[in-house]
Amino acid sequence: MKRISVLLFIFALAFSVRAQAPQPYLVADFAEKDLPAMLDLCRQSGIDALVVRNPFSTFGHYEWNGTFAPEGNKSVKRMVKTAQDQGVTLGVMVQEEVISTNDAYFAPKYFGQYQHSEALTLFDEMGADDVDIALRRNDAVKNLSSLNLLRIDDELVSIGTMEFAGDLVLLHHCTRGMYGTRRVTHGTKAKVYRIWDTPDQQVIPTGELREAVRQQLADRLEAVGITLAIQKGDPGQEFLDESIRVRQVERWESEGVGNTIGWFVIRAADKHRAATTVDDVQWMLSKAAAYNAGYGLLIDPKAMKHPGALSDLLAVIRQWNTLTRDGAFTAAHQEAMKDPYLDWNLEQRSEDSFLLYPLHFSRRFQCDLQPVDTGLLQSETWNWNAEEEGPFGLRLQVEGEVDVINPMVNTSRGLMMLACTVKPGQKLAFDFKDTAWLLDANGNKLETVAVEGLPELAKGDNEVNFFCEVDPEIEKRPVVKLRYITRDPALVIHPHK
Repeated sequence: MKRISVLLFIFALAFSVRAQAPQPYLVADFAEKDLPAMLDLCRQSGIDALVVRNPFSTFGHYEWNGTFAPEGNKSVKRMVKTAQDQGVTLGVMVQEEVISTNDAYFAPKYFGQYQHSEALTLFDEMGADDVDIALRRNDAVKNLSSLNLLRIDDELVSIGTMEFAGDLVLLHHCTRGMYGTRRVTHGTKAKVYRIWDTPDQQVIPTGELREAVRQQLADRLEAVGITLAIQKGDPGQEFLDESIRVRQVERWESEGVGNTIGWFVIRAADKHRAATTVDDVQWMLSKAAAYNAGYGLLIDPKAMKHPGALSDLLAVIRQWNTLTRDGAFTAAHQEAMKDPYLDWNLEQRSEDSFLLYPLHFSRRFQCDLQPVDTGLLQSETWNWNAEEEGPFGLRLQVEGEVDVINPMVNTSRGLMMLACTVKPGQKLAFDFKDTAWLLDANGNKLETVAVEGLPELAKGDNEVNFFCEVDPEIEKRPVVKLRYITRDPALVIHPHK
């Protein structure tokens, strides 16, 4: 009866995961004291599932991480209840049917119940102090792994390096008597097995031990009332760069999406990466809506230090989530959003309607600025293309060491000027309106910027130049990168219909 109850519980757990997976979930590492802040992020984003990324300190017995749950089950029960009271399901990220080396199931009496290779053969006798081992060549010892463990009779040995010599595999710098076993002499008829492991240094149980591990997880979650468990995967991905987005959509089309398009990371800017932008987020949200798929969202702790920028991102996420959950996107809308070459921007027109604009982002242009007679700096001439006559948007970023004063774009339709000073590391975002936003590197809004002139393109190719002013006392030239955006006619979205 116990075996049946275990299987039924795990089936119920799996069904719960499948049923809820198409919904978005927030992924985070946090302590019990941080739960109110995490629930506030759920509220801001319209996401009603909060998944703890690293809830366990061991796998096998699934003991709670003391940072997350300082009082074990008591802490988790309190958090489940607090989350439920605010309409949020608290879940955990799990690694099922594995055993970590710090768990009680990682002990000599269980070593024979881990997944392992076929029997291997020692070439000659091993002394108790030997750290170099010769084995008959076998595919089980052709690569190193995370733990590199051999079980030789009752001794556990860690492989150092491998060398191949004819029909032998020579293992060097081995560590003998690992994990509570004894270093002993082994003859050529010793029982030798390679223990299979996972990339994150865990072993895989078999038979009755596997069932015991499953029971431990089921009991642990049942005891605290957790019904949502997400299988742990990779640590999340950046929002996909444009260079691979088309290939990703093509892969979804050919292989299918399933319940989720993956999980993504909202990052702050650092020396290696730019901060996640509203444009990035809307691309991901449009694809989740198009394929009726869930997603996980991991917010980097550094991004939480920029609450203004983060709130703007979460407000956009909430808007998309609400419309998706209410079934506001029709089959025609979903099919349009699958286009791998389009980005999308959602704007609320009234209480009961939204406009969904298909966007075309250009490549990034870097200005080769040269002085002209007017005292301005001017870029080379570019060709900008518009499918139809109309306005354009702009994304401008200043790098280097020199401020850019009053950036301007001159087209055949006239001159557009953004009346402001953009310092190195800052950005301008202009979205077809009367004003633009001056942003810092993390997307925090610094000030609104008046847009003067005519930001329009003619249909077809347009010759375009960028101009700006700089401090005449400075000899260096600014580094300016920009992209222009055109948009197609909007699709109308009606919520609650």
